[in-house]
Amino acid sequence: MAGESGPLKVFLWACPRTLSTSFLKCMTYVPDTVAWHEPYIQIAKFSQLTEDPMGSKHCRRSELLERHGGASEVAKIESGYDASDKDFDWLKEQLEGDFPGKKMVFVKDMGASILRESRHDKIPKGFRHTFLIRNPHKMVKPLLKLFMKAQKQGTHQTFKNPMDLLDKMRHYQYLNELWKYVKAQGLESRPVIIDIDDLLENPKEMLEAYCKEIGIPFTEDLLTWPAGDDVMTKIWMVPKQTILTFRTVGMHNGTFAHTGFQTKSSSTIGDSSSAEEELMIPPTVSQIASQLLDRECPYYEELYAERLTLKK
Repeated sequence: MAGESGPLKVFLWACPRTLSTSFLKCMTYVPDTVAWHEPYIQIAKFSQLTEDPMGSKHCRRSELLERHGGASEVAKIESGYDASDKDFDWLKEQLEGDFPGKKMVFVKDMGASILRESRHDKIPKGFRHTFLIRNPHKMVKPLLKLFMKAQKQGTHQTFKNPMDLLDKMRHYQYLNELWKYVKAQGLESRPVIIDIDDLLENPKEMLEAYCKEIGIPFTEDLLTWPAGDDVMTKIWMVPKQTILTFRTVGMHNGTFAHTGFQTKSSSTIGDSSSAEEELMIPPTVSQIASQLLDRECPYYEELYAERLTLKK
């Protein structure tokens, strides 16, 4: 798996609601692996030196941190790194490091975090690039509900200006552009694309195929993992700020309760859900969802056509 020049290094670029955190947890149990959880997007959200590409200026997580104790509480966390003074040059240098004694470095992040030409030069050298996708119908509506819930709790101001969300939610557009970029620049000649619904349907076969493509041994031990959040709080390379918000807000609680790849309930736009559920989505927000799908689906479909499939 690892060569004479060092460990195998792999990126998994994803979109929200693709079970990418579960995928990272799975890969964490490949022996001698260093796993990084969303370093680009977390530094963008918590550092004083960067801007967050996936949120508005009104909802930076640094503001959320202040409501939960701020820097003094961050300093009490023993694991992780302090992202407040980090930037993408620091991250690039870290990821291009040697990692002595390790056989794989596996990094999961959102494709939107690396934002086109303004950040493509921050992609570290020496990595394989793989992509995780899912039908946008299973992303858009649940994500909007998540934002609405956060707004109700006072932690997100998105729907004071819904059109701001429409402009910023370009997850599949940016993922598609990144996919084309790594090919055009010779960073990855054979990008592996996994549709998570294919994996949920055939977890053993699809995971085995993925491992073969990136050059790591597959064992059935990768199909089940311990429940709990130890991977985030003790094992992953992750900002202290992320750990604090996880503990106080409960991010990824459902993911960490799982012990393998399991289907999550995700309604699609226009499906036959209950009237009560439909009432949770105001007409204005439903209109935004439809526009998002019209824009995002063609980018997804292009990636889907090139996805990894099982040989019949």
